[in-house]
Amino acid sequence: MTTASQQRASPNTQCKSFENVKRGEICKIPGATVTPSAPGTPTPIRLPQFQGDVFREVLFYIYTGKISLQDNIVFEVLLTAQALGVDELRAACEDHVSGTLNVHSACTFLTAAIEAQERISGAKSGSRSFVDRCIAYIGENAAECIKTAAFLSLTKDALIQLISSDFLSLEEEDVWRAVLTWAKHQAGVTQPVAHWTEEERARVCQHLAGVISHVRLLLIDSHVFAEEVEPTGAVPMELSLERYRFAALPTKFNHPQDKRLQPRVSLKMFPGSEILVADKLHFQRLLNSWYGVCKQQWRLLYRASSHGYSADAFHRHCDGICPTYTLVMGTQGEVCGGFSDVAWGKTSSKGRYVASEKAFLFSLINSSDLPPTKFDVVKKMFATAHHPESFLGRYSELALIYVYPTTATSVWIVIPISPILTMVKMRLRQF
Repeated sequence: MTTASQQRASPNTQCKSFENVKRGEICKIPGATVTPSAPGTPTPIRLPQFQGDVFREVLFYIYTGKISLQDNIVFEVLLTAQALGVDELRAACEDHVSGTLNVHSACTFLTAAIEAQERISGAKSGSRSFVDRCIAYIGENAAECIKTAAFLSLTKDALIQLISSDFLSLEEEDVWRAVLTWAKHQAGVTQPVAHWTEEERARVCQHLAGVISHVRLLLIDSHVFAEEVEPTGAVPMELSLERYRFAALPTKFNHPQDKRLQPRVSLKMFPGSEILVADKLHFQRLLNSWYGVCKQQWRLLYRASSHGYSADAFHRHCDGICPTYTLVMGTQGEVCGGFSDVAWGKTSSKGRYVASEKAFLFSLINSSDLPPTKFDVVKKMFATAHHPESFLGRYSELALIYVYPTTATSVWIVIPISPILTMVKMRLRQF
């Protein structure tokens, strides 16, 4: 709880935006209560939603222009600054989050953002964007984030919001294992399931209550469910029976809106991509469905922004390799590209056509608001065209040429690549 006094800022105030706060504006902050006072004396204002130590940090900043931001209080400081109209401090907090968000801090930030959102009335819109940003970052880097101490310290509410995301880059079996590890940590249990006492089992199940329903148990492999999930005793009997009915009669569970049946965007199938991230992560599954292998992983071959925009740089990294995906992001956020099952290569001065049975172009995001679309080859003998370096040299950026079939005749499409991301199929070793 914080008590402030309403009075004009001192001439020594270092915060320009706070100097412009009009008399009475602080009284209008949601949750504030004002105690009448004698004329000429400061008016006490109670702000119970703000933590005292955080409020002192904000006041220190107002009068000195200095503050030491810590990950676990940065959102409290941000939302306090936002409520008081201290724009410079709010911007400093946003910069701190953007500059320090990483695998080790993401879960700490998530917990802090959710707690600040719940505590401070009227601050939900401001902190919600940071909650979403943290969830998106953790989802994209889930395999690393779930190994951190900060993940084990997540509150139950934070964990539920995280595992409810469709963009958690984990197989469902690994989501379950992460949740169980979290519950064991919260319960202070270190032994494997087979060695739990009844008291330890009860403690773990208590922490799993309310969480396990957000794990998509119907998608977990039957062997893993029988060997790892059921022995915990945390799955309600009706849910366990439903899991076995689904395994026996999956066609009977055809409800598109049932999130328990919707696979997450699992794994980083295009690792290294700076295009297929955050809200575009789900396009990985679509590209693999077009390729024909739903869980295919790809290896980054070439990125123009890293390897150079010249034709020589492109051929040096890509020649002789297939199949490949090429992804292109436009200046307005458009995403398109092409697939080729034919190896890249240099050609003679005249250029040549290269036949392909499977090459295609695609659009994922476009200015016409059309849905993601795949364009198959019409004339397979003229599927792709290899042009000499002199042709590419006319452009300030590397260009790829495809035959784009829209009618009975072929239409040339020139795609400037900025940046270009080409991936090659990577066979996974079987251990």
